[in-house]
Amino acid sequence: MWQRPDYAKSYEILMAVITHLAVNKWPARQPKGIAKDLSIEDVDSVRAVLKTFKGLFRESKGVSKDHGEPLYSLHLRHARFAVADSDQERPPLDPGDMFSLLRLVSEKASQQTQQAAALRTAALTSLISLIVAAASLFVALHKG
Repeated sequence: MWQRPDYAKSYEILMAVITHLAVNKWPARQPKGIAKDLSIEDVDSVRAVLKTFKGLFRESKGVSKDHGEPLYSLHLRHARFAVADSDQERPPLDPGDMFSLLRLVSEKASQQTQQAAALRTAALTSLISLIVAAASLFVALHKG
């Protein structure tokens, strides 16, 4: 099932995985290897980020030889240095491109946080208005 990417909730892991896949000598990695290199104990959180953010990460058609899992790479790095054999080392992503991706993620996370705060404020305002209206109705009915 497809999940809407939640940049704010996944921010830390997303930033770590982007940075790792941008500069690692191996452009495509499996979730277990990424988690191990980043000292993230919850491999499922790495796997979830890789699967949810399809606009950032590319899933290989094949699977890794050692764990049988798909390999993931950054779309941008794959497009810049695409070669037939994904086992080859490739140069890291240009720092300017990497920082553009990191800035995009930061901006998306900030937007989502601001939207969530605005929705909470609107919900709270609506609830208070309903309580005031109910209290006014109660007072009006008991006066007359």
